[in-house]
Amino acid sequence: MNQGLSTVDLGRLLEDEQSFLGQTLRMGIEYKLLPENADEAVRMYLQTWTMASGQRNRTGIALGREEIEQGGFQATVCLELGLQEVAGGDANRAVEILAEGDFEKIRQTGWERAFFRLKEMQEEAGLFPKRRQAAFLQDYAIPVRRWAAGEPETWLSHEPEDSDGPTILDPIREFETFQDLLLRIDLLKALPQDALKRYGSAAGGPGPFTDLFRNLLLSLTIGLDSLVPDEPALARFLDFIVAAAGESKSIDRIVIPQIESQVSDLADSGAQARFLVDVREEIDALVLLPTETLIGRFVVTAG
Repeated sequence: MNQGLSTVDLGRLLEDEQSFLGQTLRMGIEYKLLPENADEAVRMYLQTWTMASGQRNRTGIALGREEIEQGGFQATVCLELGLQEVAGGDANRAVEILAEGDFEKIRQTGWERAFFRLKEMQEEAGLFPKRRQAAFLQDYAIPVRRWAAGEPETWLSHEPEDSDGPTILDPIREFETFQDLLLRIDLLKALPQDALKRYGSAAGGPGPFTDLFRNLLLSLTIGLDSLVPDEPALARFLDFIVAAAGESKSIDRIVIPQIESQVSDLADSGAQARFLVDVREEIDALVLLPTETLIGRFVVTAG
């Protein structure tokens, strides 16, 4: 089985600085709110549940590595999602819940949350090809196909074009990618549709969001009422880049507030934060490019 984007190390979420479960364990042990071996108790539960799951789901006489890895990954993710859910994101409450030791109840809650995430991803992925915005989001085509072919009950995606067989969907990391996609869809909906049509014509057909996004940054920087600059508009933007002399602050001051106002009501706070990181990284990259290279990064009208 192809593991796809997933990592099936039982200790991943316990050691990951970004995981809520790992943070809760470290805090609880450090402040003596949990026993020193609390992380080992969680590991033991995961190992026991993983073996039991592998026994239930095996397809042959021997217990296969794939069944064990899939079960371990699912149990770990479910603990992470379940703890977030029952604690409401409150680390102190999460410590209290872990101290109670009912890991199975946490896992079951996480399983429900994972199911509904994967179901939402599957349903939206089915609608994606019908959306006008899809033409400008072709860099998401591969994950969308995975989600559309997913089974929320098993977390497996049977994407027909994947010659390596089914892949395991990740309700944490892939759900973040899904939220990023939703934000971009909503952002494109908020842009003038006529401007998008003219951009699509100038681009010559469907393409990645990154290309349109670059043109959007240019338009916001110089106050252009279009997504496709002509040669004078491109020259004005290049003047901004030259004046910036490798520093992005002058462009940040113009662009960031406009972007923040555009996405303030879109998606969740995590997707918004990731998008603003992308904005700043793209600006940083643009101001460092030689002029000759920079010109070729934009879709430009011939008129």
